Amino acid sequence: MIRCLFILSLFSFSAVAQRSPDTLFGQAEAAFDDGQYAKALSLLNNCLLEDPGFMNAYFMRAETRERLRDPEGALTDYSIVLENIPTHVEALLNRGRLRFHLKKYAQAAEDFHLFLKTPSGITQRIYFNQQARVSGVNQVMTAQSFSKPVVYNYLGLIALQSGRHDEALVWLDSAIHVQKGEADYFVNRALAYDGLGDTASARRNYKQALAVNPDHALALSNLGLLSNTDNSRAVALFTDAIHADSSALHPYLQRAKYLFDTHDYKGAHRDLSKALTLEDKNPEIWFTRGLVNERLRDEKSAYADYTKAITIKEDHFKSWINRANVLLKLERYQDAIEDYSVALVYHADFAAAYYNRAIARRYLSQHSAACEDLKLAIAYGMTVDENMEDQFCKEKN
Repeated sequence: MIRCLFILSLFSFSAVAQRSPDTLFGQAEAAFDDGQYAKALSLLNNCLLEDPGFMNAYFMRAETRERLRDPEGALTDYSIVLENIPTHVEALLNRGRLRFHLKKYAQAAEDFHLFLKTPSGITQRIYFNQQARVSGVNQVMTAQSFSKPVVYNYLGLIALQSGRHDEALVWLDSAIHVQKGEADYFVNRALAYDGLGDTASARRNYKQALAVNPDHALALSNLGLLSNTDNSRAVALFTDAIHADSSALHPYLQRAKYLFDTHDYKGAHRDLSKALTLEDKNPEIWFTRGLVNERLRDEKSAYADYTKAITIKEDHFKSWINRANVLLKLERYQDAIEDYSVALVYHADFAAAYYNRAIARRYLSQHSAACEDLKLAIAYGMTVDENMEDQFCKEKN
């Protein structure tokens, strides 16, 4: 009995060891299609050990690594494919897209231009078009069919990133000419017009995007920004954007700004708090909620928010100043002096910091230092009543 079991185990091991690269590749495809990406990766690694020249396996391993959030590994595999098959249009398209999302814009542009120059071969692979600005999958594409307008759109976005708004318009016009049913293209063209200062054309393109997709969160949100003469209309558009995509950050931030401007501080606080559940590494959001907390007369919470902003970005000058101001209100004068001093390291000519530090020092009877700070505030442009200067500097003696 023991001998039979031993023979059986040897037979099974031999069967696994003798799997061909094609068999391993087929099993990897099945695992990939089932969403078992770790298993697919293991099978593809074994496949390439058996046949290091199996280019389809490198291509699929690149896709698998993307799903496993290994973009650098995916780039390596796409590059191996392209070194061996320079006309592999699918690898060019995928590597360009991946480089774009990694903010390697110049390299992405090279891939997209090569893609446009390369004759498309026959492909059976179906892709999903991942929106370049808004999360989500919105259409099926192949490297032959919808890829050209997608590439035009990416090239337009690359031009936008570099501030070349005229060039961006050329690419985005081409994308829309080929495919008029994609709301993203109209939104991106609106951004190009906005960059050129053509608000009317930007507004028109946002409306065209909404005609294609009435729930397009970015179009709703940005159209709200352009409705700055009508706060209620802007807030309504931001609200529609949030309803369309509750995971989008910017509509919350933009609606919070308008609520703040109309003195609805509680509403602004709610939106900023929601924004922080979506993005808690942005010092500007913490800083802005700190401002709101000050308006709500919650100095302790404001202090905590400014502290968080400073923790994320040590040289966040505005947070140092505002936290010092809060400490001054809380009568923590020495702490306020220390924060003003740090702020002045980053912005040595900020008159208000010298002025407020002078006040804090006077409360602590540091008369000579208070006088010097007041003089510096005046030197850097602060207008101060002569009686105040006389009073501070007489106390110096």
